[in-house]
Amino acid sequence: MRKCPRCHDEMKENCYIKDTAQPISDFTLIEKNENLKKKEYSLKAALCKKCGYVELYVDVKED
Repeated sequence: MRKCPRCHDEMKENCYIKDTAQPISDFTLIEKNENLKKKEYSLKAALCKKCGYVELYVDVKED
């Protein structure tokens, strides 16, 4: 459970950002290590329905 840093209300997690120009694309975060190997994470969003604050995050537990 995430708390909003502005109003301290509970945030709704597992939301996604949609690019209206490319509706089939997902945003991903790519992490490179020192050997230039890549690891991709789906970019997710959390939304505070009280004040409208949006926070982007990756779920690193999906490894």
